[in-house]
Amino acid sequence: MAALGLNLNYLISYIVNFFLLYLLLKKFVFPAISQMLEDRKKRIAEGLTAADAARREAEEERKRLMAQLEAERAEAQQRVAAASAHAEKVKEEILAEARREAEQIRTNAVLEAEAEKQRILAEAHKQIAELAMLAAERVVGEGLDEQIQHKIIEDFLSQVSLN
Repeated sequence: MAALGLNLNYLISYIVNFFLLYLLLKKFVFPAISQMLEDRKKRIAEGLTAADAARREAEEERKRLMAQLEAERAEAQQRVAAASAHAEKVKEEILAEARREAEQIRTNAVLEAEAEKQRILAEAHKQIAELAMLAAERVVGEGLDEQIQHKIIEDFLSQVSLN
């Protein structure tokens, strides 16, 4: 082995030292490293479990919020429908009131027109009676007493009214 440049004593001491170092590492260092790796593995597993739980919780919260949003959307649609129905009812009431008022105005206008017609007819009768009296006085040549005037006027007006 000397021809190869190896010293047997050194080689044996290297091998013994290697096995001693290996045994010391196995006894003191490897368990600590294994424990550290195991602890890290547990922390990673716990982190993954916590992340998974947080994800599930977030998904449940999202579902709950979506359900709440959907319920609020449905409630808002109901409010809109109710407001629309109320507006339609108010519209119908306003239209009905306007129709009643229009009918009342038309009825009042008819009554006022009839009253005006009666007033004009009465005025015309009065003027006709006065003209008839004036004509009768001129024809007769003298004034008639009041009773005869009234009788003549009433007869004339009843004849005019019949025509």
